[in-house]
Amino acid sequence: MKISVQIYSIREAGDLDAQLALARRCGFEWVETVATHGLAPQAFAHKIASHGLKVSSMHAGIALLESDIATVLEACRLTGCPLVVMPWLPMGERPATAEGWRAISRRLATLGDAVRAAGLQLAYHNHDWEFLGYEGRTALEWIFSETTPEQLRWEADLGWVARAGADPWVWLDRLAERLICVHAKDIAPPGTAVNEDGWATLGQGIVPWTALLAHLRSRVELVVFEHDHPSDFAATLRGSQAFMQQHLA
Repeated sequence: MKISVQIYSIREAGDLDAQLALARRCGFEWVETVATHGLAPQAFAHKIASHGLKVSSMHAGIALLESDIATVLEACRLTGCPLVVMPWLPMGERPATAEGWRAISRRLATLGDAVRAAGLQLAYHNHDWEFLGYEGRTALEWIFSETTPEQLRWEADLGWVARAGADPWVWLDRLAERLICVHAKDIAPPGTAVNEDGWATLGQGIVPWTALLAHLRSRVELVVFEHDHPSDFAATLRGSQAFMQQHLA
């Protein structure tokens, strides 16, 4: 089992060297990166290695994948990263119709083929807005509709699933053949963590992570912690890493 952290969680903790050093100091050996953080592939790979870290997965937006997939694939090759994740669609690029989401799905199918040709896997990471309905299906279902599981897998952000008002257990079953890894993200109890956008250190919120991690041990090989806006970077990372070690080891 790989226990990783999405570097976006600590994007405000200094420059990239400071962020990577913090992740390592808090016990993480694996990181999920935001593409190459603006570096050329060789410089990116060197920086990761210099901190004694490994890349579990890499987020890369659809615009980058369609305009410069070679950079992403080369960075993955140099770091041994096996998984590319399309994480986000800006507000203005989110379709308002089922056909619009199907068009996104077709674009991801093409990218999935290119990623597979390099010996890697492409996945999609959800937020809450993919659970809005369009012609009887959620956007998330439409996103997968024009792809095969080989072309596109699912990085299930179960914190966002819960924040959307959906049931993580239902969706883990519904998209079981797509599941490749999980974003472990916890929702703070109502009225707390106002300055942290309502998120919490893993295991301190209302998402049933103890049960979910026990269930996921036999279903995925990668769990990635994420917190969008921690007020104490080190305490949040240490607490979440310890919780994952306790329930995944």
